[in-house]
Amino acid sequence: MRLIMKRRIEWIDTIKYICIMFVIITHLESCTKILSTFFSPFFLTLFFFCSGYVYKNNSGFRDFIYKKIRQLFIPWLIFSCLNIFLTQIISFNEHPNIIEELKWNFLQIRGMNDGLWFIAALFITYIPFYFYIKKFEKSKNKYKNIVYICILIILSFISIIYTKLMPPQWLPWNSTSLPWHIEYIFQAMLFMFIGYIFKNNYENKLDLYNTKKNRILLLIGYTTIRYTVYFSGIQFPILIDILYNYLSELFGSIMIINFSKILKNNKYFSYVGQNTLLYFAFHGKLYSLLQTILKEFSIYYIILNNTIYSSIFAIIFAIILSIILIIPTYIVNKYFPFLLGRKKYKQ
Repeated sequence: MRLIMKRRIEWIDTIKYICIMFVIITHLESCTKILSTFFSPFFLTLFFFCSGYVYKNNSGFRDFIYKKIRQLFIPWLIFSCLNIFLTQIISFNEHPNIIEELKWNFLQIRGMNDGLWFIAALFITYIPFYFYIKKFEKSKNKYKNIVYICILIILSFISIIYTKLMPPQWLPWNSTSLPWHIEYIFQAMLFMFIGYIFKNNYENKLDLYNTKKNRILLLIGYTTIRYTVYFSGIQFPILIDILYNYLSELFGSIMIINFSKILKNNKYFSYVGQNTLLYFAFHGKLYSLLQTILKEFSIYYIILNNTIYSSIFAIIFAIILSIILIIPTYIVNKYFPFLLGRKKYKQ
């Protein structure tokens, strides 16, 4: 087991820790708009960045897809269905009947009871990404590779235009989202490719500029850009808005990468960072339970009605949740690793 731990990239686990904490925070009642404004551009795209960074394309498609089915599709299937079954037993909110929930879960249309949607989206994105990287690696022509990159950027841009301009009433479910997150694939692929190309071409260059002064300037610059728009209430035209969001994603991602590389890793960061799939699967029921209990206390409503208190509480609450989730995560890893496509390691 120790040999496996050594092969992991600590700053990647730190990024995944930071991002899963933001995932938890964004689902909480206490999460405020002023808080989510800071992390919303990058907390999901960085997961795709990390997937691209650690990507290794050294097998045929058959072995590749088998591995992804084992590591992503089957865990998604098991835990998303488990969440639905648990909802029928212990429900803190109103839910449709089990057949209806299972139907929407298998359709995976964003916002339509799409359990563990991010895991499903990552699995689907890996399929075109495999062929894209195969093509990119085979081409030794610099200009042809530039064309491939431009095509990916254009496709990502078109997918965003689609979600902004497509009339939702044209589809039966009154949403621009498509089954199995097809509309999101090229955006996800772009950040996976950025992670892939970053590792092979640009990481050493970025490390040279990862100084304390530059980290502070990047943090100030990013925060200024995000909150100037937030407090001013500026409404950009569609093309400028897309560009603004892209720049926010890129600068926010670089900022988190730089800070993750200098943060001292610890067992807590590493453990959560290595088990983000399980945290994604388990956190929903836990925060629903605890929030239901908290509603019995009037002080909870006082906190929710104050932006500063609510924001601070959301961060603290997310940390507490992440510590509690160590228990079910440990149980799955120790006794049911096959649920994650892993073998049971001998002690």
